[in-house]
Amino acid sequence: MPRHSVCLFLAMLCPAPALAADPVSFRREVVPAFTAAGCNAGACHGSPTGKNGFRLSLRGYDPASDLATLTREFDGRRIDRTAPGNSLILQKTTGKSAHEGGIRLHVNEARYRLIRDWIAQGATDDKLARPTQLTVTPAHTERIGTTSPFALQVTATFADGTTKSVTHLTRFATTDEAVAKVTLANQVIRTGRGEAAVTAEYMGLMAVAGVRFLDPGPAVNLTGRPAANFIDRLVADKLQDLRVEPSPLCSDAEFVRRAALDATGRLPTPERIRAFLADTRPDKRDRFIDGLLASVEYADWWGMKWADRLGVNQRFTGKKGAVKYFAWVRAEVAANVPEDVLARRVLTAAGGNYSNPPAGFYRRLRNPQTRAEEISQLFLGVRIGCAKCHNHPGERWTQDDYYHLAAFFARVGYRDGPFYVETYDKEETVLVPRTGEAVQPRSGKVMPSKFLGGAVPEIGPEQDRREVFAAWLTRPDNPFFAKAAANRIWFHLFGRGIVEPVDDIRATNPPANGPLLDTLAAELVKSGFDRKHLIRLILQSRTYQASSTTTPANEWAGKYGAYYTVRRLGAEELYDAIADAAGSIEKFPGQPAGTPASRLPDGEYQHPFLTAFGRPARAIACECEREADTTLGQALHLSGGRTFDSLERKPGGRIDRLLAAGTSNDDVVNELFLATLCRLPTSEERAVAEKRLPAVGAAGRKAAVEDLLHALLNHPEFVFQH
Repeated sequence: MPRHSVCLFLAMLCPAPALAADPVSFRREVVPAFTAAGCNAGACHGSPTGKNGFRLSLRGYDPASDLATLTREFDGRRIDRTAPGNSLILQKTTGKSAHEGGIRLHVNEARYRLIRDWIAQGATDDKLARPTQLTVTPAHTERIGTTSPFALQVTATFADGTTKSVTHLTRFATTDEAVAKVTLANQVIRTGRGEAAVTAEYMGLMAVAGVRFLDPGPAVNLTGRPAANFIDRLVADKLQDLRVEPSPLCSDAEFVRRAALDATGRLPTPERIRAFLADTRPDKRDRFIDGLLASVEYADWWGMKWADRLGVNQRFTGKKGAVKYFAWVRAEVAANVPEDVLARRVLTAAGGNYSNPPAGFYRRLRNPQTRAEEISQLFLGVRIGCAKCHNHPGERWTQDDYYHLAAFFARVGYRDGPFYVETYDKEETVLVPRTGEAVQPRSGKVMPSKFLGGAVPEIGPEQDRREVFAAWLTRPDNPFFAKAAANRIWFHLFGRGIVEPVDDIRATNPPANGPLLDTLAAELVKSGFDRKHLIRLILQSRTYQASSTTTPANEWAGKYGAYYTVRRLGAEELYDAIADAAGSIEKFPGQPAGTPASRLPDGEYQHPFLTAFGRPARAIACECEREADTTLGQALHLSGGRTFDSLERKPGGRIDRLLAAGTSNDDVVNELFLATLCRLPTSEERAVAEKRLPAVGAAGRKAAVEDLLHALLNHPEFVFQH
């Protein structure tokens, strides 16, 4: 006789343990208890393969499967109806049996008792109404000075109209553990200063409560503080709420370097710096910004940013395709084609990808699921990939939502074009066939196209579904597109988004300054999705022009705009800065002499220096593909790598020109400081430098000047944006 049948027979003979007054619901209580304890998390038994032979659905999205796993798998050995406390699932979670996941439950807590009583009651399923709304109270908590923990209360409203406290069955998490954490006892504790969101999850529903922890001290009054535009006013409002005094404005020398690098990816020349520093007009910073945005380098730099995300890589597009695709992207940026028009042209592209380069976008995305994920992340700022196999564990998106979105891109096909012998390359034609559907794998149903969080549109049988999606996406009232675009532009100018990660916008990952992001998005729409207009507004703001020097009182508030955050230069940015500072003309294989790294058309291009500093392969839509970490390999490249040495000492460069002109030591020092750090040396720096330089014409002078340039190129002020 099977073991579970024996257990049922013995259960009829043996006295039953004391039961809870009310029946325990498997779906409303037991599954959420496992979720709250972390048992069905992705890092534990909720992973696709489970752990040690035990697999649960991620965060309980499939309770029917979980019931079978708990009660029937391995002859029901995981539960013991006659002695519920001896059930393996309780023995493991309480630490009475070896458990790699550690202690997750205690015998005196409510979650343990619910699981135990459910087993004692027969371990059955139920079909009770699902919750329709989750509420967390208090919705916002501010604590000044006190470090005492506090509790949140969570209430679920069900489809039948009933409400119930589910705090003990809620899974809590925080968006910033440097500010707040939630204990296993569901107590919110302070870990630092600032704001964080506490997310509450119950039966697939999410709710968010805001917490703010500040130190005691005088209030900060920023009302009436000088503001260049609405950005400064909204940032000041946030800083005033947080009792933070912002850093003062940066110097002219800091601004000219910072703005040039962020707007064009290139250092300003010494001549341009001198002219800017000597300019006494009150609007000289605005004039300088206008010049940057009108430059060829601006098109190179922002064209490169779009190319990174659009898959400009010969591995997908072919060699000729990558060159043509990049040229097309750069031309669109140079012409300041509005953000919405660019998006529509990419999303609806068809034909040969050499004759119509944006069709190359679809050469990388070979199935509806990949298209839905990449397009959602790139243009909506929504990472929907987690919903491919199950409901999204951290958002409202369901598996159905995923395949509704994929249905828009199910009718994309390919046909091989001509083969080019000289490049061993081929063109490919992107087609829009009349057939092709997205099928939900769990239900087997064909999913109609449906806007994310919206309605099912009417689409004619001959109509390109992508055009319907693109029209919805770029509507002024679309809740995603403008916000995602504005957040991405802010990210490229500050090194972090208002929502971070930049392409992960969701209710459970709220922005550092919600009113600011909303207003930036509204301004982008109002301007006709004019990218350059929004960049100009940000560069003109006092928030962008704030010093990167922090104070003890504001060093924790960088993400709120209290100061400009220091970050390492990107791969192409640093390479071009070294070449510009050294006065070198680099020659990349296959490219015209003088081509900057930011204009390299192919993400597949391999270069040891650029690879070491994180140049992306342009293989995925995520901004995270570009690495920003500092590594030992980077230090070795800067201290004496072949590329660095070649750029620094190339014949005919800046040093050779200075020496050939008989330039004095004082002017050599000035020139090299301006060419690298974009400022003149301090008196102490000048004294140290000139002490090491021989007289004009003396032997060894060139080597000494090269040593000075080498030291400046390795200076933190050069390697980092500040």
